[in-house]
Amino acid sequence: MTIKNEPLISVIVPIYHVEQYLRRCIDSIIGQTYKNLEIILVDDGSDDGCPAICDEYARKDNRIVVIHKDNGGLSDARNVGIDIAKGEYLAFVDSDDYIHKDMYRILMKELIKSDSDVSMSTYKYVYDGKPDEQDITYEEDYSIETMSGIQAQYSYYSDDKKLELTVAWNKLYKKELFSDLRYPKGKIFEDEFTTYKALYRSKNICLVNLPLYYYLQRNDSIIGVMNGKRNAKVVDGYLQRIEFYNKENEDELWCKAVMHCIHMICYLKSCNKELDSSNADIFETYRKDLLKLICNNRSAYKKLSKCQKVEIRLFKISSSLYYQVWNKYKKS
Repeated sequence: MTIKNEPLISVIVPIYHVEQYLRRCIDSIIGQTYKNLEIILVDDGSDDGCPAICDEYARKDNRIVVIHKDNGGLSDARNVGIDIAKGEYLAFVDSDDYIHKDMYRILMKELIKSDSDVSMSTYKYVYDGKPDEQDITYEEDYSIETMSGIQAQYSYYSDDKKLELTVAWNKLYKKELFSDLRYPKGKIFEDEFTTYKALYRSKNICLVNLPLYYYLQRNDSIIGVMNGKRNAKVVDGYLQRIEFYNKENEDELWCKAVMHCIHMICYLKSCNKELDSSNADIFETYRKDLLKLICNNRSAYKKLSKCQKVEIRLFKISSSLYYQVWNKYKKS
């Protein structure tokens, strides 16, 4: 495939205070074997060396577009990139991560072959202070899984690919999926609010079982400091998903989302026993919000199993008591 008949991919890179990692990230994108790229570097008000690095790369590669903006957060930076993207396809790379040289060549090939709206890869953890991963050449015998948008929702609750199905960065999307879809400003765990909606509206989704994305683990990253009140905010995304399934009349998915949310509220609360009373109130607020959503959808509630209804009654009495019982049952 030559660049003349390669569809244009817009790769959006939100950038903030990642001077140490940025060159590696950009190098991995400009070194792709798939060449027809629009590389959108969104400097989100970074006051380190990142703005100068972005401008330096733009002078060397005419595929690079640089946006300098006031700090607005990861979601805002991604949205700015989506708004100006010219490609038929979108991709996202976090600026402290990097990607395999064949990532977009393989994802595009399999997306077209399977007539999908989204293709995605698996990922590999990489660690601060460790040597960079060296790309290997993959043969053509890797496995492919295909699923519909609805099947992807069920897979989120039933298999071990929860992260692959949640994050923005391991995927290649048809841009039309984002025609009216943007990331929520001011939210952390923004992917929990957005990716499932793009997948839901997809006709087909293709999963390439190759670790083409290198996901950096940093102690100072959002994930690296997942504790306390900040960690609990992921529940906002779970609650929104319940409302989404209700609106779409997806009763079975609504039931799965409700039970998942109950389990996560209780689990997160148990992991954050060090919270003071003012911060601990966030879990009580989430419990009340969830119970309100359950009460507002009686038709879907009827489709819960007897066991699940018992769980909800126990959760209604006390989330701490519920978790003790549930955890003991799970261990047994």
